Amino acid sequence: MGNSGRQYGAWYPAHPLGDGPFACRARSAVDCAAVLLAAAACALLSSAEISAVQGEKPVRSKASSSDADGLSVERCFFEMPTFPKSISLEVTRGTRVRELWKRSFHQEGEREEEEEEQPPPQRVRGLGEEAFWVGDPRLGGLYVLRKDAMLRLAVGGAEGMADKLRKLKPLARKALSRL
Repeated sequence: MGNSGRQYGAWYPAHPLGDGPFACRARSAVDCAAVLLAAAACALLSSAEISAVQGEKPVRSKASSSDADGLSVERCFFEMPTFPKSISLEVTRGTRVRELWKRSFHQEGEREEEEEEQPPPQRVRGLGEEAFWVGDPRLGGLYVLRKDAMLRLAVGGAEGMADKLRKLKPLARKALSRL
């Protein structure tokens, strides 16, 4: 199962691509390599791109990563001055991404009890090979499949799904262009 329980992360003073120096503060070269891999998720969006949709620049970004069952997950949390405007980005890669996608979005049959309380995934057109909004407006996220990668973007706040998608779709396009 790889390092499923092991997480790597470090706070950066600002976005690692231009707003501040990027330095690995991990304990070993192996840990440092994992931090750098996780930071790749933070490199998928620039501060200017985030500011264009949120109206303010991130004050910092936090990268983390994990791997399990042939999948690697890279995450970046962009903390905004107005915390509910913060953005979460996650990229899942590996040979089993399509299997995970199919199981998550195309599985026939009964949904688990926990899933039944949530609205079903809603197709979002015009992004990647296929895209869905999953969850309610408060805790939902945009999932996009492209090749052997699955992108997830979410933004906090009290806005409805349509307003969140209006913000997340251009960010998803930028991130997908860099995958």
